[in-house]
Amino acid sequence: MNQVLLYLRFWWHSKNEHGVHSPFVFDLITKCFYDRSTHTISNKFLKNNSTSPFLARLVLYLKYKNSYLDASIAPKFERALSLQGNVKKFNSIKTLTDSSNLISETPSFIYLDMDTTITSALLDFFKVCHRESFVLIPSLRKSKAHYKKWNQLKSSADISVSIDTFYWGLLFFRTEQPKEHFTIRL
Repeated sequence: MNQVLLYLRFWWHSKNEHGVHSPFVFDLITKCFYDRSTHTISNKFLKNNSTSPFLARLVLYLKYKNSYLDASIAPKFERALSLQGNVKKFNSIKTLTDSSNLISETPSFIYLDMDTTITSALLDFFKVCHRESFVLIPSLRKSKAHYKKWNQLKSSADISVSIDTFYWGLLFFRTEQPKEHFTIRL
């Protein structure tokens, strides 16, 4: 389907901070997604690169000590996501699963590329993630297959909060929060 029509449909169903009733998601939106005043990150990135400042704000706001980035990550995204904590790259979910002791014990940030991952392996991996961990998935609407994978991942029993920002998918494992899905405008 045409990307413009997809975006218009997304925009019609999406909300901003005023339509969110979860305190965790409200804070994430107001203090990270929409707060451009307190961060001087924008100066570190090219003027025509609007996604890197968002990714940098996200990583700095969530303050994870361990970050795991898919080896296929674009260099501009890697630079933005490498501003905080220890950054390790992985080639496959199996490689990532080998780090599962550390991932299950400490909150971790995980960047996954849907082109290089298998959904069933991801769903198994989600079972070992720490309750404060966070998964970022790019290009949700790159194809129908990507969007179908996104819907399978967000419906996993291990995921309690999912946020669709049209371009990015955010998955949280917060056990203290009831399962909710949010569609948020950036």
